[in-house]
Amino acid sequence: MTSYLTAPLSGEAPRPFEELVEEALNALPPTFPRDITQVMVALDIDGTILSPSGASTQVVESIAALSRAGAQVVIATGRSMGAVLPVLPLLGFRRGWIVASNGAVLARVHEAGYEVVHRHEFSPAEVIDEAWRTLPHARFAVEDRQLRLVSTGFPEGEIVEDTELVSIDELKAMRTPKLVIREPALDRDAFESILCALPFAKTHEVFVGWTSWADISSLGVTKASGLDELRRDLSLPVEGSVAIGDGTNDIAMIEWAAFGVAMGGATEEIRVHSDFVAAAVENDGAAAVMQAILRRCGIIEEL
Repeated sequence: MTSYLTAPLSGEAPRPFEELVEEALNALPPTFPRDITQVMVALDIDGTILSPSGASTQVVESIAALSRAGAQVVIATGRSMGAVLPVLPLLGFRRGWIVASNGAVLARVHEAGYEVVHRHEFSPAEVIDEAWRTLPHARFAVEDRQLRLVSTGFPEGEIVEDTELVSIDELKAMRTPKLVIREPALDRDAFESILCALPFAKTHEVFVGWTSWADISSLGVTKASGLDELRRDLSLPVEGSVAIGDGTNDIAMIEWAAFGVAMGGATEEIRVHSDFVAAAVENDGAAAVMQAILRRCGIIEEL
């Protein structure tokens, strides 16, 4: 069986899917639209709709059902476009919107490929200098369209995009939507504590994943900012916004959405910001929420 580079499973006990759908349906706000065309559903990838074994049939079919019905399904991820594209076939996602790089890149996917609509960049030089002084063995990477340029080798298999090995000075001279800092020698919590104490943590967005890997972007650029930019472009009501995620980089969009959902695999740090806690990815919690939305709007599809 193929194993995909994504968040580990939570270990949550199995739960009946129909029960999960009913829980999500009962949790939807009274003001949630009954017109499916007024609904936007933002889905994180890792630990939300993708597990180490891939995407489940429930997830794939729920995404397709929402799209067929007229909802706007948005993939909202910290991944760069180069790391999102290989996942799209697993999801059956051929047409729609991608908010990538934690909100710094907005792209439209269509049958012929994709086009970038918005891209928010910054200079990583100051951040690299500050981090390198404190973490002299850290690895750094920046995005350049689909290419990720890397200062030193990352642990094998961690970067799925094509890469080019360049010097720190070359990285510092670029502009990028996202800088990655990785320190394999530290555990996740120690790494986060060190980064958040550095000066750039007050002037940039800092998102630490499930390992000692951090995404850095411009202050104010989050999944929430990217999604709201898209929502306004599509003239959709705030009341129809749904966001589902499990990581610290999902907190902003969970708070932003009219119905913010934390996955069962999320820590309490993320859960406290949500309106509802769905089942973990191994129990298809995101698919249950999507099915609940379809039923609220009077659309019943057999899975």
